[in-house]
Amino acid sequence: MMVPGVAAAGGLAFLDWTVLVVYLAGTIALGASFYKGQRTTKDFFLAGRSMGWLPVGLSVVATLFSAISYIALPSVNQKYGLVFLTGAVAVFFCIPIVTRVFMPFYHRMQCYSAYEYLEKRFDVRVRTMASGLFIVWRIVWMSTAVYVPSVALRAATGGQIPLVPTIIVLGIFATFYTMLGGMKAVIWTDVVQFVVLFGGMILGIIFILRAVPGGFGAIWETAAANGKTTLITPIPEMAAANSLGAKLHAYFFLTSEKCTLLAVLVASFVGHIGFYTVDQATVQRYFTAKSLKDSRRSFWVNAFANVSLHVGLAFLGLALFAYFKQNPHPEMINGEAFRTDWGYPYFAATALPAGVAGLILAALYAATMSSVDSGINSCTTAFMVDFWRRLRYGDISVNAIGDSEEKSKGDLRMVRIMTVLLGTFVTIIACFVGQLGSIIVIAGKLVNGFCGPMFVIFLMGMFTRRAKSLGVIYGAVISLCVMWYLSFFAEITLNFKWTSTLGFVISLTSCYGLSLYQSVLTSVATKGRKLYKAFTYLSVVCIAIAILFGLFPIMGSVSFVVALLASAATVYFYGECAGLTVAATKLEWTFREQRKTW
Repeated sequence: MMVPGVAAAGGLAFLDWTVLVVYLAGTIALGASFYKGQRTTKDFFLAGRSMGWLPVGLSVVATLFSAISYIALPSVNQKYGLVFLTGAVAVFFCIPIVTRVFMPFYHRMQCYSAYEYLEKRFDVRVRTMASGLFIVWRIVWMSTAVYVPSVALRAATGGQIPLVPTIIVLGIFATFYTMLGGMKAVIWTDVVQFVVLFGGMILGIIFILRAVPGGFGAIWETAAANGKTTLITPIPEMAAANSLGAKLHAYFFLTSEKCTLLAVLVASFVGHIGFYTVDQATVQRYFTAKSLKDSRRSFWVNAFANVSLHVGLAFLGLALFAYFKQNPHPEMINGEAFRTDWGYPYFAATALPAGVAGLILAALYAATMSSVDSGINSCTTAFMVDFWRRLRYGDISVNAIGDSEEKSKGDLRMVRIMTVLLGTFVTIIACFVGQLGSIIVIAGKLVNGFCGPMFVIFLMGMFTRRAKSLGVIYGAVISLCVMWYLSFFAEITLNFKWTSTLGFVISLTSCYGLSLYQSVLTSVATKGRKLYKAFTYLSVVCIAIAILFGLFPIMGSVSFVVALLASAATVYFYGECAGLTVAATKLEWTFREQRKTW
């Protein structure tokens, strides 16, 4: 007899385990089958630029659609309702920007890494900063993407699928076939994994419609009765506010646990445009396509597949909400309080027939592995191109057409070693993520926080001649610090849906403003040394005041360290401006100038 409020052990049958084993074995066999075709780094990183539009488009969806999304979307739609679904339409607003601006731009460059452009437009410091940020962010994201579904699977199956072994198996399998087959293996396994996760979603919808008496009508009625179908989110704090400033404060900060329609639409657009234009894991897919036309077609495939997944999982969330209203889930599973993001795997493990449950759990594995393999390959590419090749050979550009085959073959062994090391590192971190407490929340905000500043750096380089190297570096760092402070350390934190938008606005303002300031200082330094000295003296006074404030006990030691770092940065800023000139070749890499050559 089941103890009230406590879950019994999960009920995975032998057939379910068979499905999982066959899926994992088939995935690694498919990836390994491309081993013989990997002769150069061009083959490993770009699949020889031989991929068609359909596999590239499906691979982009599978890359960005992690297992976190697969189990979280039904959960958030149970919590926030269909207002969260509206963010999916943002991908269509991205289509003209991605296909008509960024894709032709990258296609003309014929490069391996998106961040290679930043050295052409600015300098190596901007390039390595952006590439380094991407690598660190992706490692954190991959570790979380492995950990979160592993915890959900363990809980949903009553411990039948243990946590650490699951993490290790997923990490080893994804690393192994990525190391053997390179980008071609990643893309084709992503295609298979997309089919599995999409099929798992369809199966889940079919069986839950059968499990809820009354089917679709009863599900919609239950959701509507509980306010899950409305697009208007009530904010009592705004009604109580008596001034415009108080209303804005309530909207952006006091609604940290709510999703409003405007927040979802704006934040989704900023997040999507960042992922689709400056995220190496996505951009690298465009480089693998046979032609620009295939790249553009692939994005349309991605757009419709992405929206289809969002719609299906949103409905699945409402269906689970109705199902658990009639069949309450346990309050505890293995001593842990039941979380809404466990709902889907719990339903699969306890309410579905043998074999079907295995397919849906295989879909969770597919969503995890498609994100990890892509992350490992893109991080390895960024490291090899932006750091290893740049420092060892001095290669500013590793051209996809003119790269030395002999040099490329020599690097292939290093690439495989890096792939194994990175995959091992990600797997180890994922095993300990649970001990870091709020790392899941932190990773989620890091995802949103990455897009805004990175997108602004590219935007500044492509669309304004006023952008300067040090200005965009300092501007990006300032925006990241301010945004993360508001997200994690402020007494009343920023609404999580506004993180990416805030990062974009602050980055754009600070990068452009500091670039203009750098231009003024450079002009003053070259034309009138006396006036430049006045700027320098003023800077010294400001530095002294900052340090004095940092020494006050009320501010604490952290304030003092920040003041010292800011002072050192200011001195460096002035020193560089004294003799800085921007080469004319840098300005040739703006969008306006490049378009003349198309």
